[in-house]
Amino acid sequence: MDYVYYMRKFGLIAAIVGLGTLGSGLLLRAIAHLDTWLWLPGIVLLCGGSALFLWSRFAASAAAVPAPKIPQPLGTDTARLLDNFEQRFAELKGRKPSATVLGDLYTLGSQLEQRGRVPQATAVYRHLARADNTYRDVAARLRRLMDAERAKPKAAADAAAKSAIAAKTAARSAAVITPARAAGALPTPAAAGSSAAAAASTAAAALPDSERLGRYQLEREIGRGAMGIVYLGRDTAINRLVAIKAIPLASEFSDAELVEARSRFFREAETAGRLNHPNIVTIYDVGEERGLAYIAMEYLKGKHLSDYARSDNLLEPRKVLEIIGRTAAALGFAHKQQVVHRDIKPANLMYDPATDVLVITDFGIARLSGAGSTRTGIVLGTPSFMSPEQLEGRTVTGHSDLFSLGVSLFQLLTGQLPFTADSMTGLMQQIAEAPHPPLRAFRPDLPACVESIIDRALAKKPEDRFDTGAQMAAALEDCRSRMPSGLP
Repeated sequence: MDYVYYMRKFGLIAAIVGLGTLGSGLLLRAIAHLDTWLWLPGIVLLCGGSALFLWSRFAASAAAVPAPKIPQPLGTDTARLLDNFEQRFAELKGRKPSATVLGDLYTLGSQLEQRGRVPQATAVYRHLARADNTYRDVAARLRRLMDAERAKPKAAADAAAKSAIAAKTAARSAAVITPARAAGALPTPAAAGSSAAAAASTAAAALPDSERLGRYQLEREIGRGAMGIVYLGRDTAINRLVAIKAIPLASEFSDAELVEARSRFFREAETAGRLNHPNIVTIYDVGEERGLAYIAMEYLKGKHLSDYARSDNLLEPRKVLEIIGRTAAALGFAHKQQVVHRDIKPANLMYDPATDVLVITDFGIARLSGAGSTRTGIVLGTPSFMSPEQLEGRTVTGHSDLFSLGVSLFQLLTGQLPFTADSMTGLMQQIAEAPHPPLRAFRPDLPACVESIIDRALAKKPEDRFDTGAQMAAALEDCRSRMPSGLP
């Protein structure tokens, strides 16, 4: 930058000459009363020289400061780092969040994004956002990548929505993965239950490439409910087993409702995906393909608590109170993040007795459907577990989840539901107006504190229930500590 040096010198000399000329002109005018007009070129030289001097100083400073670089705490061998992405990502996920760990995650995500490895970059950014959603521009980066992944499936779905009703119905039927099931690759729930391990290996070998959703290879069906079908899948990008919940949005909504339902689905799934809690299922990815919206989440082992809601297969009462207490604490965490589950029931609580792991599933899914859906069960959740305000279509808050948790606690302790009727109208009336039966009419061996907790959780007015999930969890733990062990 030699020219900058000479420009600075020239500017300084011009400013000095200008200052001298200006001073001489002003001095002659003051002493000899001579109007020489020397002050005019003096001002020009002074101003121009000063401006040139300052500009050259700025240019020299800018040239001396190196361009900012992305920090490289992960090592300089980027190619080797990216090849070991899964190992490195697992290492970072296992460390406690700190400024260094967040910086490492951000750098890893940036490098993956620059090299077009969008699925891996998305996974890194999502984990980083769960730890600190305000970290640098991670929220904007994650939103940009997710929008790019959704663009093509959405365009295809919008084009399909304009087809004739008959053609669209046929397409929806094909979208539920019928070819593989016909060939035995996706067994029915009964067939899957007979030999899960053998079915999984056979399905993995026989499954054609067309049996995919996004980047996920579908291996077999592992569950079915009102909201869709759950498959065991494999993330082909990082060879990880996941649970894929496929929801046929196109078959549940009219063309006029489909756009709003799709938007709500992605919004709710993304919000639920930010919940980072040991007792809440981890959501890895969402997408849409062939008329099916899908959620990829962690593959959980264990059983739904509905298996322990029969009178001939109840858990020990102390264990029930402990499990429901952990659920209440997790719900309290979600409610602080402004996320309401809306469909708490034993079937949405996964428990593994071998590891004592409890996980709440299906966060955000109950709100997927709007009032225009033709299936009441989807609009409202599961009626027997719903709160009065949810049945009446009023604003739903975390208090509604705690009501549903109270119904679940009653069923897990007795094997019976507190509200039953022969019709939907009758059930709604029971929940909204009728008192629930006393717990100890079914379980006289249980202490009064258990009944008191259920009475408060099942209060008709939200303000009469527990204020928070944490408060309900504390009451359950206090009662459990006073219960004798070994109750039948």
